[in-house]
Amino acid sequence: MGETYRNYFAAGPDSSTADRMRASTHWTNGTEKFGMAYFHVTEAGKRALVEHMRSNVETPARYAVTFRHHEGCIIVSARSRSAAKYAAYIHADIDWPFMEYTAEIKSVRLFAPASVPAQSS
Repeated sequence: MGETYRNYFAAGPDSSTADRMRASTHWTNGTEKFGMAYFHVTEAGKRALVEHMRSNVETPARYAVTFRHHEGCIIVSARSRSAAKYAAYIHADIDWPFMEYTAEIKSVRLFAPASVPAQSS
């Protein structure tokens, strides 16, 4: 629900897309600049997106992986703790063997559980 890197959508100011966005409570009315209409997501739009995602989008579990010799952690998506170790290894910018890398892992803890949309009957 916080601010994101890109919180706008550009459309031709006289397009049907711009007309639909102006009619929606999920977007601002659009600011025209540089020959385009720029729309920003409203709070109602953010809430609608969160609800849509909860109902329709499967989100994998996220794990926090910490290391023995440095502060902080990395967050990775995985189906299990062991898969989280491998995901951390794949994303690491190192050329160590996997077993050496995992020996440096201090902990792997669940950061956010997976969410599976409710199945309609």
